[in-house]
Amino acid sequence: MGSVRFCDLVLADLRANTGRTRLLGAVPAFVFHPGFATVFLHRIATALVGTPWDKLGALIWGWNTRRSGCHLHLESQIGAGLSLPHPVAVVIGQGVRIGGDATIYQSVTVGRSGPDEHPVIGDGATLYPGAVIFGAITVGAGARVGAGAVLFADVPDGATAAGNPARIVRATSAP
Repeated sequence: MGSVRFCDLVLADLRANTGRTRLLGAVPAFVFHPGFATVFLHRIATALVGTPWDKLGALIWGWNTRRSGCHLHLESQIGAGLSLPHPVAVVIGQGVRIGGDATIYQSVTVGRSGPDEHPVIGDGATLYPGAVIFGAITVGAGARVGAGAVLFADVPDGATAAGNPARIVRATSAP
């Protein structure tokens, strides 16, 4: 994920959640797009943590969590362009890494199962409503995890996993 400027993160999140491409569009998006507002407040909170303003960051994080019903842990790593079409009941735990341009729908839970067992969600992955991902599981770039799926194994790049327990229902063919 690397170091990305705050404005670039906000613009990518704005585009992902609203289709707008100018920073001026962030104000109405904050008011009318709950997914963008949730990600935006998370970006502010994480930017403040570790600075002299870290208590303000924690306050913003707590307010955002209660306001949106979406728990994005301050120690998760979330790439630019996160789309939360319906942010309610999304839980992204400590240590989780999410690549750029990922889409996460309502009631998705992604978290660790042990101290060093964190999920990794690849660039452009989509997690549909109610998906559950715990432990050292990797969801590849462009992969999809179906609604209500419970993952116990990795999902390769571009593949689709569904069911409980989840299994690969569609794999991409090698080029």
